[in-house]
Amino acid sequence: MVTWCVCLVLSFSASVFLYNGSSPLGPHARAEQADPQSERLAEAALNQAKALLDTNQEDAAVARLKTFIATYSQSAHLDDAYLLLANALSNKKDFEQAVLYLELLLKEFPTSDLTGRAKLILGVSHAELGSTDTALRILAEARSLDPAPQTQRDALRLAGAILMKRGDFQRGIRSWLDEMYLVPEGEREEIRERIRNVIRENMDRRALLRLGDAYPATFPGDIVLIRLAEQHIEREALHLAERTLRTFLIRFPIHEYASTALDTLRTFESQLKAQRYVIGAVVPTSGRLAHFGTEALNGIRLALEKGKDTLGMSNVGLAIKDSATDKFQLRFELAHMLAEYRPVAVIGPLLSSRLPLVAGIAERSETPFITPAATTADVRRLSSYLFSTAITLQQQTRRLAEYAIYRLNYYRFCILYPETPYGHEFARLFSQEVRRLGGDIIAVESYKETDTDLAPQINRLKAKDLGRDGQVIMTEEKDRSIRERYTPGFDAIFLPGDPGQIGLITAQLWFHDVKVAFLGANTWNSPDLLRLADRSLEGSIFVDGFFSDSRDPNLHEFVVRYRLRYRSDPSLFAAQAYDATRLVLEALRQGASSGREVRDQLERLQNLPALSGPAAFDSSGTLGRKVFVMQVKRGKIVQID
Repeated sequence: MVTWCVCLVLSFSASVFLYNGSSPLGPHARAEQADPQSERLAEAALNQAKALLDTNQEDAAVARLKTFIATYSQSAHLDDAYLLLANALSNKKDFEQAVLYLELLLKEFPTSDLTGRAKLILGVSHAELGSTDTALRILAEARSLDPAPQTQRDALRLAGAILMKRGDFQRGIRSWLDEMYLVPEGEREEIRERIRNVIRENMDRRALLRLGDAYPATFPGDIVLIRLAEQHIEREALHLAERTLRTFLIRFPIHEYASTALDTLRTFESQLKAQRYVIGAVVPTSGRLAHFGTEALNGIRLALEKGKDTLGMSNVGLAIKDSATDKFQLRFELAHMLAEYRPVAVIGPLLSSRLPLVAGIAERSETPFITPAATTADVRRLSSYLFSTAITLQQQTRRLAEYAIYRLNYYRFCILYPETPYGHEFARLFSQEVRRLGGDIIAVESYKETDTDLAPQINRLKAKDLGRDGQVIMTEEKDRSIRERYTPGFDAIFLPGDPGQIGLITAQLWFHDVKVAFLGANTWNSPDLLRLADRSLEGSIFVDGFFSDSRDPNLHEFVVRYRLRYRSDPSLFAAQAYDATRLVLEALRQGASSGREVRDQLERLQNLPALSGPAAFDSSGTLGRKVFVMQVKRGKIVQID
């Protein structure tokens, strides 16, 4: 733990308080009234108190100094006595009393040469009493009052220690760096070591990244990168360690640690090349999508562990590249990975926009790329080496339409969708599937994701429905008034929106008497759906390719293993990346030993071990996975099919 210590100030006491027979201030006004004999006695008493302090006899020193103050109230050395007494009280941890005498010194002797030192001890005392903001302000005043280099250094050192204890590492290190610039080069190593210790012992990854951004190519940026690499290695995130070490070598090529960094990188490479097979992963490990990349990597690693445990495949290594970079850099990184490790397959990328970029690379290198997240409907049109284990919008709308028509006997539908690319596509595909199955689309309306009042869209839906099968019925209320009530002529409304908005939308639909079944897509599969919903959502149905509370034994085992390994619930990205890796392992188990052979096995095999059950890739390169049907029931999400 980072602490400050009053001893830091007391260590300077010999130079500050050593009495040499004359006042350090010259005579005060009250000294002119003092008897010379009395001043000699005062000097002797002050030296006796100082000797007691030097031998750690604080109680005796406190008693002697209080007597001094009472006896020699007109002495030219009264400010010295106040400061010595505050020192003694601070050593005894009596900080409140120390503050009292320091404030007396500053009030009675505002021009004393000791005010800077007094401010230092006052700052420490306030810090010990928990008033760190006050302490920092007083230490800043000490620097402005006393230009002496020693006071400047001490104030910066103490301010840094206080900031460290508050967890404000970046400002604390800035303070210590300012202190370092005030001393000769030969005396700076102690301060550097102090900063190194804080970085090594007190700073987590987030704090390190912020500090590294502040000092990208100077000290302590070098120590930050070394510590980050060590943390990544401790967490077995070797891909992050590799990237961090490469960054270190670019920024600090002649650093004393450079040879160690190079040796570590060579060790990583040799360990990976020693594996019989290598699987690549191209996912975002930095930037705004890093969370999704982490989930995908979790799924990949869990599949490799499962393969080792159940298939005996302990000779498969994993090479990871960060896809959160520009296209030129990503091409370079992929070319390096393919040339260096010759992976039999690559899991990724996550984004549909990246598929055209990797398609040519996959074709030229004869390496299958399996995206676990991109929802592009037909990846094979880009390359014969592209596959997808992601649930597509087409799969969702087909499953939802079939369930609604064949199981629930719904035939007439409306659609209310957000004006986003996925919203437009969901609306188009659902309309297409409904019509394919003989159903009817009554009305389609859209809204902006920033809209909070959907009354105009809802009224247009009602107007279109009233022109078809909707009705307005006159009903008598309890107060005998007559009210027009709208009765929908359609069976359900499809709402492929954000889970945070769905509760708001369904509540408004109910308010406008649109009380029909509500249907949704996998965008609904979120805790936000239930957190913001009311009773209008009860009984609503949606679909997804993954459900963490599924009764399916394969899914249940995966969820349990994931929770034990990562202390969190798996997401759809984790499940689909797990599937992609398991399918590659199955191709290897079936005898594939190259990228071309893995591709051929994936095309041929009809019972690939997907989490939702045996599956196969269709001609578009999409895995024909099971799509689950879920329902909102009594405030919970349950699987119904």
